[in-house]
Amino acid sequence: MYQALYRVWRPQTFSDMVGQTAIVRTLRNQVRLGRTAHAYLFCGSRGTGKTSAAKIMARAVNCEHPNDGDPCGQCMSCQSILSGASMDVVEMDAASNSGVDQIRDLLEKVDYPPQFGRFKVYIIDEVHMLSAAAFNALLKTIEEPPAYMIFILATTEPQKVPATILSRCQRFDFGRFTMEELIGRMKLAAQGQPVTEEAYTLIAQSAEGGMRDALSLLDMCLGMGGEVTEESVRLVLGAADSQILFDLADHIAAGDAAAAMTTIDRLYSMGSDVTVFLRDFGRHMRYLTTARLCGAAALTGMSSERAERYAKQAEMFSAQKLMRVMEYILHAESDTRWASSPRSVLEMAVLRACDPPEGQDVTALLERIDTLEARLKAIESGAVEVRASGAPAQQPAAPGTPEKQPVAAGSVPAQPAPPASEAEVWKRTVAKVKAEQAQLSFIQRGRFQGVRDGAYTVAFQPQDEFYLTLLDNDRSRRIIGDALLACGAETGQVRVELLKDKAAEQRQIQSEQSMQTLFDTFGRDAVQVSDK
Repeated sequence: MYQALYRVWRPQTFSDMVGQTAIVRTLRNQVRLGRTAHAYLFCGSRGTGKTSAAKIMARAVNCEHPNDGDPCGQCMSCQSILSGASMDVVEMDAASNSGVDQIRDLLEKVDYPPQFGRFKVYIIDEVHMLSAAAFNALLKTIEEPPAYMIFILATTEPQKVPATILSRCQRFDFGRFTMEELIGRMKLAAQGQPVTEEAYTLIAQSAEGGMRDALSLLDMCLGMGGEVTEESVRLVLGAADSQILFDLADHIAAGDAAAAMTTIDRLYSMGSDVTVFLRDFGRHMRYLTTARLCGAAALTGMSSERAERYAKQAEMFSAQKLMRVMEYILHAESDTRWASSPRSVLEMAVLRACDPPEGQDVTALLERIDTLEARLKAIESGAVEVRASGAPAQQPAAPGTPEKQPVAAGSVPAQPAPPASEAEVWKRTVAKVKAEQAQLSFIQRGRFQGVRDGAYTVAFQPQDEFYLTLLDNDRSRRIIGDALLACGAETGQVRVELLKDKAAEQRQIQSEQSMQTLFDTFGRDAVQVSDK
């Protein structure tokens, strides 16, 4: 009968365990020196070896011929425990036996000594699922057990275990496995079957540090037959192709919302799962952030070509924008668990990522500053050609060419171009300021109100009052005034103001009219106005 890979490759001795070096060394020395504790608590996420270590410990303390703290696996005690026939080792799943009655039944057998081995071992998995009454029933026995009793408690959520239990146990925290440890064990489990390095890497990333998850995913991929490649792994996982991740990141960097929506349509046509895609895209943005801040050398666990590709794309983003996009994706990944339309959550997150930052909070301002600095560097390096707005400079006449060409008889002389309108002059001025003074490019957010009292007037929305304060100084007025004169304006005077809230104005008028009606009806002295 076929057995799953994670069962075939479950370690049988401490020496077989991958990783967890400090824990393995401590447990082996305790067995070898005869200094085992009466209660242990094994903590850690799923698939990190808690239950395997508990079973190895149960065999090791009862082994007739231990080998440097490891069970021999050949004696009668080891064989009976491995087959599940031993009465000296009892395993219980607290998730399905969480009541006080089950714990009482278990403790009734504590008074009976071990039948064959030296110790009676109780392994309680997912111990945090026990009820408060069950923990209380267990407490006294764990505090003062018989000399032949050992309790091994395993849990993925140690914060739910009462402090009274924690203080009576030796606690061991099992960490997640590294990429190298996962890939090394998978290569042994594949037994020479064709699997590409990219496939191993993708499986290890998806396992998120859990050995059981990694071996289960590898088992599924090997079941497809043929060579296991990155594409076949993505097909099994329901994940999107890596090219879609790069394409979507390109569109977000360019602020192209339409292209980003087209990419999401392509994602859905491939049948990809939104939750899986958000997790993959969050990992993709994390790689870009690492490459942007630390360089391609910091991207471990992937080929140098892939790392360079991440580093090249990271140059399209500012550090602030990368962190902003990551925040949107993380929130979207959480929201999809409760949303009736996960696609809408994904699209909203992508649209917000494509949209330039608004508001006056520190993150938005820092991102705008990063964008302006990037534009300035591009101008200084010559990557962007700067041209002043307005009429092009007149080309010098060739030697010997008269300044004015004679007008042929009967021809109509060319009429001079009409002067530019005030709106056109302002439009040219904004373009000139954006090109030459990038730090004032936010002037384009203002609305041109015409020329009033000899000054070009621009107004900002109330939420953009911050920009008004940046323009309302002598230096900014001088820069904009010089640009106006260069673009053909008759004056270099500039006025900045806030747009009036017409709805608020209407409410004020209505309020004043109502007050006047009260005054006319009851008299001004009879009406008392209060702010409450």
